[in-house]
Amino acid sequence: MSDTTVRAEVQESVQHLMEVAQAQGLDDDLVVALLRESADLINRRQPRGGALSTEQVNYLVESGAFSEGEFAQIEAGVARGDLVQTERTTRLAAITETLSAAEVALRLGLDASRIRHRQAKGGLYAFLSGGKRRYPTWQLTNDSGQPVLPGLAAVVKALPGDMHPASVQGFMTTPQANLSVSGELMTPVEWLRNGGNPQVLVGILSSVLQS
Repeated sequence: MSDTTVRAEVQESVQHLMEVAQAQGLDDDLVVALLRESADLINRRQPRGGALSTEQVNYLVESGAFSEGEFAQIEAGVARGDLVQTERTTRLAAITETLSAAEVALRLGLDASRIRHRQAKGGLYAFLSGGKRRYPTWQLTNDSGQPVLPGLAAVVKALPGDMHPASVQGFMTTPQANLSVSGELMTPVEWLRNGGNPQVLVGILSSVLQS
């Protein structure tokens, strides 16, 4: 296959992605963010069957995908490259499940400048991807009276600055051992949504920083 043919197919695929995204009501910034993240993952690609780096191991533990003890049982999966694929899938999913400032503004009934100001003050969590700020949907609710998770600001302030957005999403959407109600484990999102003390989450994050 010639380089010209490959380039044409790539352009056609990108155009198809844009058309699908638009048909689903997604903004172009999301597509750009996904493409940029895909390029970064390719740039960081490791050969099939290679060992995971310390950074990748830490990422997978922080994201809630695996515990440290489980790694001994999945060495065969590492050899097949399963964990690397999990990392790629999780990182892209973290971007897919986000909104632009304009979309958040529409959802909260505010203008985009208010959303950016709120994020700058720590009232919302966002991260840069493709040169644009993306706002994860896990921090929003379907309650018109309380459209943002209660206690969110305290948690946003406690998040480690170098914690990858996918790890943040993994933490917020994975049941935690320290969050239990009537013997049932809860995710941080569920904990806050049900009126749980955000300082409990701050404590968990502090222990992560100290470990």
